[in-house]
Order: sequence, then structure tokens, then C-alpha cells
Amino acid sequence: MPDMIEARTPYVPGATAPVLPPAREVRVRPARRLDLIACLADGFDLAEQEAPGHAARVASLARDIAARLGLNAEVQRSALEAGLLHDAGVSVPIAGDRAAGGAWVAQRFGLNVAVQDAVRASRERWDGGGPLALAGAGIPRASLCVRAAHWVCETAEHAGNPLRARAEIARTPVEALVSALGPEVAAAARDVVRDDAVWLAVWDDSLAARLALSSAAGEQPSHRQVVRAAEAMGAVVDAAVREPGRATRVASLARALGAVMGLHEGYTEALGVAGHLLDAGQLGVPRNIAGKPSILTVDEMEHMRRHPGLGARMIERIPGMGEIASWVEWHHERPDGRGYPEMLMGDSLPLAPRILGAADAYCALRAQRPYRQTFSPDEALRLMEAGRGAQFDPLVVDALPAALASAAEAEPAAWAGV
Repeated sequence: MPDMIEARTPYVPGATAPVLPPAREVRVRPARRLDLIACLADGFDLAEQEAPGHAARVASLARDIAARLGLNAEVQRSALEAGLLHDAGVSVPIAGDRAAGGAWVAQRFGLNVAVQDAVRASRERWDGGGPLALAGAGIPRASLCVRAAHWVCETAEHAGNPLRARAEIARTPVEALVSALGPEVAAAARDVVRDDAVWLAVWDDSLAARLALSSAAGEQPSHRQVVRAAEAMGAVVDAAVREPGRATRVASLARALGAVMGLHEGYTEALGVAGHLLDAGQLGVPRNIAGKPSILTVDEMEHMRRHPGLGARMIERIPGMGEIASWVEWHHERPDGRGYPEMLMGDSLPLAPRILGAADAYCALRAQRPYRQTFSPDEALRLMEAGRGAQFDPLVVDALPAALASAAEAEPAAWAGV
């Protein structure tokens, strides 16, 4: 991502430093893994340029098709989880096709091997014409359910009118679908589409939340699930922008800054979660813009500046994550009011986005870009100092050297060679 270091009003030593707004009592609220994946899957819709909610619709229909086939609860859940992640590999440059990337994403989110295999085979055809050349009974049933659900959703979304599309899908002869889906899945898919309750539920705006609630039996909310999902999403974005480990470094530096500045452990944990999710909205930025090796045009910059809001819209739907979503949305704001998207300043700009913005900026300076070499640690610190009082809060800049040492000690693998 292009650097945004601009020192409009240099800080003058001895001048009265702006007082940081107080840190609110914020803690990471426990959540279930499926709640997290169902909401973060919106990012994969962005990357695939699909209609919002596409992954949730595919997941819901895939589970319903599996149920119509009489498959057991474990396979139904595999179909649901694989449906949420069936397009997750579109931004992940892994050898093979995007289904292999999707399986890698499923593994990062902690999903079991059955789900990983279902995602990997989600583009296979009954007749063996898919990328892995699996055929017939050699294809996981959950994969065929996902493929059928994807076909239904693609047809309906591109038709523009779900009701008209439903009628066309319901009239499609089973024979026309057998080569891709097999006779049983083809018939079940058509039957599910004819079910009024199923079809109405698929187009409900609260679908993602209902999916998680309806499939949460036996799964207890936990802090660890939140952290793992955030780490997984950060790794996906890092893979998409080809900068491995960046989210981990931003998160660890944000946590360390919070600790050096005396914030309580719950707050620093929340900073770490936000750091991993900071650039989730970049999945919605075209790669030719995010990786452009020269100065962005005005229109391209507007595309880029949408990413904090895109990420925040994903995150705010996760139960208990509204505050962290705001931090993500404001991490490119500046104390002098020259940031984006809302040009916040003074007390209206909370402490957390100031910390996250500084951590993000330092890591950006230490990374190589197509249009420049990486800055050394000393050079990066000097540039951060140049932004003191304008782009960065003096107290955050003051905490940076100690925080860098602490972050490197806590996570040496992430900072090795950086």
C-alpha cells in the first residue's frame, strides 16, 4: 500500500504536546468461530467481486441441499463451512487453483480436514471435468452441495431478480445438471429452490448471523477463537498483497505500544486483534491499484481510501466487535484532521486508532514497495518523528522505540530480518 507519511506541522520540542484522549475500557468479547467466519466471509465476496452476502447464501443453500439428501449433521456442517469459504482462495497465490488457496484459508481458520477437502474439491464436476479430475463418488458430498449452491446463487444474483431466477432454476431439467452435480445432488438442489421458506431465508439481510446461531450447537464462545480468526484473516490479506507477516507485525507493535503507554491488558489484546484485521478491507481494492508501482491517480486513491470502511463493515457485524470496527475504520485518521475517511481530530479521534495508525505506518516504511526500497529502522523512526504532532501523536511516537524492542522480543519470528 502506498505510504502516507506527511509532516504538515512539525512538532516543536518544548511546545505543549496535545493531550491524548483517555482510553476507554475495551476488552475482546468471546465469540464462536462460525460467527467470525460468517461475517469475515464478506471479504472474500469483495475479492471475488460478488454481490454482498454471496458466501453466506452459498453456505446456507449448501447446508439445505445436504439436509435434503439426508446427509448427517457432520456433513451438513462441512457443507456450510465450506460454502462460506468456497471463494476464499481467490486472493491467495498458492500453487494450483483458487480451490487450493481456499483449503489453505480453511486450515488457517482452524477448520477440520473434511472442510478443507470440501473446499479444495468445490469446483469438481461429477463427470470428472473439474481441475482435480475427481469424479462421481470420489468427490466429497459436501463439495457437490457447495457447487450446486454456488450455481443457484450465481444464477439468481446475475439475473437481478431472485424471484424470476428462482422460477427459471426450478424449471431446469435435472438431466441438464447431472454432468456437473450428479443425479441426487441435482435433484436435491432443484427441490430446495422450490421451498419458499428456504428461498426467503437466503435473501434475508441477517442471514450470516442466523447461520452462525443455527449451527452453533456445542460450540462455546472464546477469546482464542477471536484471536485465531483475526490472525487467519490477517494472513489472508498478507498473502493477497504479497507481504507475509505484515499483519502479525502491526498487531504485535500495536500491542507493545499499548503496553508501553500503560494501557491495561484487555485493551492491548483488543489492539492486537484490530492490528490483524486492520487491512481486511483491502480485499475489496483491485490488485492493480493496491500493487501499483507508481503514484495513484485521484480515482485510484479514492478506491484505496475505501478500504478502512470496507473492513469496518465486515467486522462490526461480529458480536461484540463494534468498537474494534471503529478503530479499523479510523486507522488512517490523523491528529491534525488531515486523515480519512472522516478527518477526525482532537478528542474525536480515540487513542486506539492513533496507536494502530502509527504501528501501520512504521511497518509500511520498513516494507519494500515497487516504487522504493525499504527504509532502515533508523530512517523509519526519523520519518515517524517528522510526523510528530501532525500525522502522529507525540506520546505514541515517544513510545515507539521501546515498543519495537518489546515486540521483537515477544515475536522474534515475525520481526526476523525486519
